Amino acid sequence: MDSAVEAPAASAALTISGCEKAALLLLMMGETHAAKVLRYVSPEDVERIGTAMAGIKRVDNQKATQVVDEFHDAIESENSLAVGVQSYVRKLFTSALGEQKGGALANRVLGEEESDEMNSLRWVEPGTLADMIKDEHPQMIAITLAHIEQEQASKVLKLLPEDKQDDIVMRIATMKTIPDAAMGQLQKVLKKKLAVSTTLKNRNVDGAAAAAGIINGLGADTEARILENVAKSDEELSARIQELMFVFSNLINISDKGIQLLLREVSADLLPLALKGAGEEVKEKILGNMSKRAREMLVDDMESKGPVKISEVEAAQKEILNIARTLAESGQIDLGTGGDDYV
Repeated sequence: MDSAVEAPAASAALTISGCEKAALLLLMMGETHAAKVLRYVSPEDVERIGTAMAGIKRVDNQKATQVVDEFHDAIESENSLAVGVQSYVRKLFTSALGEQKGGALANRVLGEEESDEMNSLRWVEPGTLADMIKDEHPQMIAITLAHIEQEQASKVLKLLPEDKQDDIVMRIATMKTIPDAAMGQLQKVLKKKLAVSTTLKNRNVDGAAAAAGIINGLGADTEARILENVAKSDEELSARIQELMFVFSNLINISDKGIQLLLREVSADLLPLALKGAGEEVKEKILGNMSKRAREMLVDDMESKGPVKISEVEAAQKEILNIARTLAESGQIDLGTGGDDYV
């Protein structure tokens, strides 16, 4: 009798979304500690977590225990030496070699440290940011959008004149290394607009990946127009952007009905291989749209496979993505925001 009562509760606990887990944990932390944590979270994620918080009318004890236990397990599994290592190494280099030499070495070893300007831009509303940069040279706009969160960049790009959008995306897509002169000019613009004054240095950028992320957030018509215009100048670049635009983690954006349609087209041996390298959200999305028996069989298949080559996982994921694209092209599923699907 007891086990029959406990089973549904345990099942419900497993369905807690990432945002709800974060919301529950922050609510239990209290206002002061929660505010400190949220300083390190992107504005978009703060909004998502805030929405989840607002939707919690009461904190269910079992859910709360589940979240705390998961958090505790995650902390226990972390190597304590990994906490703050980058900050420690950067300080060590600058203390030993001075700001200039130590900072340069740290950048080579650890990668560029995010500048105050770029951190400041994260908190600027898209409409305000669009007004700030709309009259700047397209190259300055492109550099700015390439360095902020892609979701925010998409919103800003939508607000810019249509005749500028194609040029800006093309400039982003062809970026590799941004020279000091261009970063210096951007520094002057941001210093004037935001009243911040740290020095910006040249940075390496994967332009095609940045462009793909930004275009992902645009409407279908704008997306098609921009990709068509990019293809006129560089067909290979357009194809690379399209390939980068839809990755395996994007499956979480497909509606449940769409996922169910997709699963019907995916062979049984392909799915466990593809999910071996997938994130937890994607796994939950897939497993949540399968029958109990099919779910158990899939989990068993994944566990029985043992270690697999990354190349095999990537090949399986690519094949599933191709199936998803085919279904989208025929109008059966929506890849974008989990909208309505058609049968």
